[in-house]
Amino acid sequence: MKVLHKRSVITVFVIYAFLLVLLDVFGCFAYEKRSRLYDLAEDNAIISVEGKIISAPESVKNRKRFILKTSTVNGNILNEKIIVNSPAGYSVSYGDIISIEGKLKKPFSSAFPLVFDYQKYLARNEIYTILDISSFEYIESNHNIIKNFAFKFQQDMINKIDAFFQRPCSDILKSLLIGDKSSLTHDTKNTFSDSGVMHILVVSGLHVGFIGAIALFVLKLTGLSLKKASLLSVPFVFFYVFATGTNPPALRSAVMFACIFFSLALDREPLIYNSLALSALSILIFQPQQLFTASFQMSYGATIGIICFYNNIFNLFKEVKNKILRFFCGVLSVTISAQILLIPMCMYYFGKVSIISFVTNIIVVPLVGTILYMGVFFYFLTFLFQYTAILCSDVLSIILNFVLLVTTTLGGLKYVTVIIQKPTILQLILFFIFLSSMLMFRDKKRFIISAIILLLNFLYVICPVMYNQNKIFFNVYQKNNIITLHIKDNNKNIFLLSNTGKYYDKYYIESFKQFISFSGIKNADIFGVGFDKEKLFSDLANFSIHAVEISNKTDLKLDFNDKIILVDIPVKKLYIDNIEFEFENVTSFYYDTKNKIFYDAM
Repeated sequence: MKVLHKRSVITVFVIYAFLLVLLDVFGCFAYEKRSRLYDLAEDNAIISVEGKIISAPESVKNRKRFILKTSTVNGNILNEKIIVNSPAGYSVSYGDIISIEGKLKKPFSSAFPLVFDYQKYLARNEIYTILDISSFEYIESNHNIIKNFAFKFQQDMINKIDAFFQRPCSDILKSLLIGDKSSLTHDTKNTFSDSGVMHILVVSGLHVGFIGAIALFVLKLTGLSLKKASLLSVPFVFFYVFATGTNPPALRSAVMFACIFFSLALDREPLIYNSLALSALSILIFQPQQLFTASFQMSYGATIGIICFYNNIFNLFKEVKNKILRFFCGVLSVTISAQILLIPMCMYYFGKVSIISFVTNIIVVPLVGTILYMGVFFYFLTFLFQYTAILCSDVLSIILNFVLLVTTTLGGLKYVTVIIQKPTILQLILFFIFLSSMLMFRDKKRFIISAIILLLNFLYVICPVMYNQNKIFFNVYQKNNIITLHIKDNNKNIFLLSNTGKYYDKYYIESFKQFISFSGIKNADIFGVGFDKEKLFSDLANFSIHAVEISNKTDLKLDFNDKIILVDIPVKKLYIDNIEFEFENVTSFYYDTKNKIFYDAM
């Protein structure tokens, strides 16, 4: 760790990352500041756009979806990325320059904190609006030759896999080999997620490393030196990344791979921390908001975890002499090392942890390399020897069916996935400082500093409980035509959901359920006004529900820990102890039961 402080690249990265955090805190990445189209989407405006398709169109629910880089909007010059939804019948491809007209809208955004926010996810990738096409005109095609060839290579591989493999093996192989998840079923995704191996279906560092190793091995066979083979393998790696859709995890891994091998070619020490910092810095210079994505943080978190903890964990198995057992001990050591940092991140971003992931990774991850190597070999065989390609596909199908059997069996066990309350950012920071202290310090310093951090974490949990005595907290969440009022103290929760619209918003209720789960709320009284009674009971079957029909009444009487709370929904007012409070323009406030006063909590 001492080397870490002596490398200027790491210092520059840390300073740059800190500046990006400050810019984000002060709102410099706010949607309205980054996008000129964001305000137009407020009213679902109809606009005319001319631009270039910069992604391979994918089929989604009887339509096509792609990313368009605009050149003009309503006749005015404007360069901005938007997601376009087009009818399935339109013939579009990467590199096409098109003129379209349609309705501009904002991406779906959750009304609740803690849950996945699609709008924020797209914004981190510098996409702020979505356009639904109403008219379309093809102008010309102007594609990048290398990228276009990579996309055609990808499509040809998809066609070959579909021709030689049956589902679901073809779906898994396409996702694992080239990152095409369009044909994966919802059940398959859940199975891989619950068993803790969803990462193998996303082209990332694992896949890029295997492909880089293949390229390096083949080039070495031609008689090239290690330095020359290393340099020449870099273009193959980036071509593979292009062919798989240039997703951020794969691109990050390719950049890191290039940094390491350029260092080898220049006779420079390929210090892994420097290479990590340089690759991260290279990406963040062009895409600064990637710093705040789960994908970026988990990619580097897993890599750092392996670097920091692998040797110490593998040394625990030093008594194991059998080569096969040592191989599996090595896989287990890599898995545990990565999970040390990934588990708290999974808790924060997804609110769940797969207990069985250690077992499934030991079995499945070694097979990923075999599948990738055989997949590449199979593809080239399709051009040379059809019968040999069929034999290769049969062997691959056996391996893929075994992987599916393992994930289905282990992922289908009860309690393999634990849903937990999401930790706060401060708790994560304390956890990472604790790990750092265990690595950096020795003897008494390690014990003292670790004990202080654990004490701070304990105080962080206990102090709010003591401070919040004699207080009733209120949070207001509003989206479209639904208002949710959350009333809570330390041991009780009441939710009042009021729907003034004509339709039952399934997405809103799903976000609401996730919010309750991620908040660690095990039991709550839920009142629904303006909802379909049967649907609400069905969707919220695990909670204590009081369904309230729409009536002429304008208020509800709620019994909350010996306090009667009257809520007047239409005018957004509530009353406690005959004290009135209007919550139309506030999102968070609390009532001091001792002094009988309302306070704005913001």
